[in-house]
Amino acid sequence: MVSTKWMAVGLTAAAAVAQVAAAPGDVGTTIAGYKFVEEVSQQARIDLDVRAVENAKSNYAFARTVYTKGSNSEAEEGGKRTLQGFSTEYASPGIARTEPLAIMSKVFWGDWDYANKHLLAALGGFNSAKYGLYGSGALAKTAAARQQIIKKVIKFSLIPQYVQRELAKTMTDYKKGLESAAEHWDEAWAFYAGSLENGSGNGYSAYILAEKRSANFGTKAGGRSRVNQRFLAAMKKGQGQVSKPGQVGALLQTVKCIRGLMVVPAIQGCLRYSYKVSDPAVSSAANLAKESAEAWAFCAAALPGLASVDRAAAGRVRFQTFLGGNKRVNWPIVRAAFGAKNLNKMGVRCSDVGALNVEYPQSQHSVCKDGKLSNPNQGTNFC
Repeated sequence: MVSTKWMAVGLTAAAAVAQVAAAPGDVGTTIAGYKFVEEVSQQARIDLDVRAVENAKSNYAFARTVYTKGSNSEAEEGGKRTLQGFSTEYASPGIARTEPLAIMSKVFWGDWDYANKHLLAALGGFNSAKYGLYGSGALAKTAAARQQIIKKVIKFSLIPQYVQRELAKTMTDYKKGLESAAEHWDEAWAFYAGSLENGSGNGYSAYILAEKRSANFGTKAGGRSRVNQRFLAAMKKGQGQVSKPGQVGALLQTVKCIRGLMVVPAIQGCLRYSYKVSDPAVSSAANLAKESAEAWAFCAAALPGLASVDRAAAGRVRFQTFLGGNKRVNWPIVRAAFGAKNLNKMGVRCSDVGALNVEYPQSQHSVCKDGKLSNPNQGTNFC
């Protein structure tokens, strides 16, 4: 039955039902503070696939089916949108390959579809010299480790790369004067936040990581992650820019701002879990597989950007965190890799990352001091 309150303001029964049934991502709806001007509700539903994969736990066959075949999100061209497609699209030449994160990742991993290859190794439980020894590694082969890799690589490597693909598509279409530029911009937020997110980090997509890590690193303001607050502000600004002509330069600066922000939560995750698994007093033997997998998943997301400014440092972090045997991380090596010089070159301020001392004073990780802010790969705009 339709509530009579809608009828009181002159709406028809059909209109009342339509308003009640509005889905996250419909025109005029809001997800985590962002109001959509384009219809992207199906795109926002991809987080339901992420949730299904996560809830599958060690039922890897079912998780793989959802990952490769899709379940909850309808594609514009018909059929199901798939999480796998977020990565395999890069296997073919196109606009996606022009995006800086894609280029940096190809240089580091040697694969355009690196996230897909990593996920297939974890889902299938086989060894990969690049991505992890999920067949024979003492830690990597455990269910605890594989489940962490699967859900975190999806959320924090695969989805963020596709978000940046949408930003690249926006720029390309905007330069051509195409109306589709606005849709791609809205799609970026729909994928980043997902249909379930309310702004607190309760959802199942990439948005949640900045919220989780902000409490650990002292980067929260007004109850929310500063990274997500600035990301949201940039998205709102860009939405306005896309709606007007002559904004190519301004829109590009907004995109560069977002690129710099998106790597921050992965860096925080890499630092936090590297520290945890370095110390038996912090990460017990019982938790070592799970938390080592978390360290590797987060570091894997941050390594392409780090390698683009300091390949040697990235190699050291990779060696320390690679999910192979059962060794613990040498924390000072990872901590040093993400010092001010490298962060600034990656487009990140020291205050963006914050200090792990907030959670673990014994980590000796305080807020670094910025030097020269420059980013040869993504620009010099720090929003």
